[in-house]
Amino acid sequence: MKIVKLHRRALVPVLGLAVLLVPAQSPAAPGLGSVEVTPDHVAAGSTNTFKLTFTADTGPLQGQTLIDIPRGWSLPQAARLGATGFVALARDTCSSATKLLRVSGYRLTITTDCKRGQRFELTYGPATASTLAADGYVFLTQTKPTVGLTKIKLVRVKKVVRNKAGKRVTKTIVKRVRVLVPPTFRPLAAKKQPVVVVNGGAVDHLVLNAPTIATAGTPFSITVRAEDVYGNTTSAYTGTVGFSSSDPDAFLPTPYQFTTNDLGAKTLGGVILRAVGTQTITVSDNSGRVDVSNPIAVYSF
Repeated sequence: MKIVKLHRRALVPVLGLAVLLVPAQSPAAPGLGSVEVTPDHVAAGSTNTFKLTFTADTGPLQGQTLIDIPRGWSLPQAARLGATGFVALARDTCSSATKLLRVSGYRLTITTDCKRGQRFELTYGPATASTLAADGYVFLTQTKPTVGLTKIKLVRVKKVVRNKAGKRVTKTIVKRVRVLVPPTFRPLAAKKQPVVVVNGGAVDHLVLNAPTIATAGTPFSITVRAEDVYGNTTSAYTGTVGFSSSDPDAFLPTPYQFTTNDLGAKTLGGVILRAVGTQTITVSDNSGRVDVSNPIAVYSF
C-alpha cells in the first residue's frame, strides 16, 4: 500500500486565504440618537406648533444633525418669530455648542454637542400640515459625528519567501490594516424617526360611487365616503345616510348610520335597478349633505 503524506503547513495558507478574503458584509449602522415629536396626530391642513425632542440615547454625539421637514408642509424659517414655519432650538441638557446652524429650504442643520442621555428641543410652528392625509410623514433625521470610525480592513500583500528547497518564491498573505472611515450623515433607525400621522379633517361633503354598467334586476354594491374639503376620507364621520334613485322601482339600502369602525367609508350591497336606461342614485345625510352618483347604464341583459 502506498502511503501519502499530507503537509499541514501547505494547507494552512490556502484555507486561511479563502476564509479571510470573504468577510461577512454587515449593513451600514444607523445614525445616533432618537427623536420624538408632539403632536404626532393632526388633521389635514391644520395649523399646529410641533416640538421635536432629540436624545443621544446610545452614545454621545459631537457633530451635526439634519432634520428635513416634509414637503407640502409650511416652509421653515428662523428669521420671523411668530410667523408661519418659525423654528427655534433650545439646547436643554446638551452643551452650549448645540445650536441651529442654518435653515436651507426644508432642511435644518444643527450643530450638536450632547453627551449620552442628553437632549435638545426644536420647535416648529405655527406650521400647516399637508392637505394630503397619510399614515405617516417622516421628519427625516440624520446625524454625523465629527470624527470618523476606525475599522479593520483585510488587504492582500505579496511577500517573497524561501521554500524548503531554498528557492525564492512569491507568496500572497492577508494582513489586517486599521483605516479611518470619514464621517458621513446616516439616517436614524426607522423606529427612532419622528413621524406625524395626518388624518382627514372635518367632513365637508359625501361621495357616492356606483358601477357604470348594471343589469336590470341584478344586485350590485355602492360605496359612500365622507370627505373633507381636500378630498381625504373623514375617518371620524358618524352621520346617518339615506338613498333615493331616478329609477322609481329601485331597491335601495335602508338608512345607515356610520360608526367610527367604518373610518368614513362604507360599502353597501343588494342594490337593484329595474328601469332600463341611464339611472343615478342619490345619497343624503342628516346634516343636509347630498351627492349624486355617476351615471349607471342599465341593460336588460
